[in-house]
Amino acid sequence: MASKISEIELQIRFGDLDALGHVNNAAYLSFFELGRIDFFMKFLKGFHSKTVNFVVVHADIDFRIPIYYEDKPRILTEIEKVGTTSVSFKHTILRQGDDAILSSGKTVIVWVDREGRKQQIPDHLKDLLS
Repeated sequence: MASKISEIELQIRFGDLDALGHVNNAAYLSFFELGRIDFFMKFLKGFHSKTVNFVVVHADIDFRIPIYYEDKPRILTEIEKVGTTSVSFKHTILRQGDDAILSSGKTVIVWVDREGRKQQIPDHLKDLLS
């Protein structure tokens, strides 16, 4: 299976910073979300947010090197595993220039129905995600 990888440059906003001048830990989940959205846009044909019922149920973040306002990091997002009801994503944030790993992490999303109950991922989506 050829690996599908989304890669985008992140724009650091002034509001992402904390009192010490580096990106606040809470912003990293938003960066992971941007990576997942880009992944969906690139690899889920006909993606429309109103027809995709995934919710985040788990997130892990490893902070390695601080990110500053002037940095131009990029995030790589790829699927680690597609299960019956869930998808695990791997996220890696790299520094421009030397590709140092600034942060890495994982998010797990689950397919739910309109009432928020876990459901099997539709086969056509599983095929696109695999």
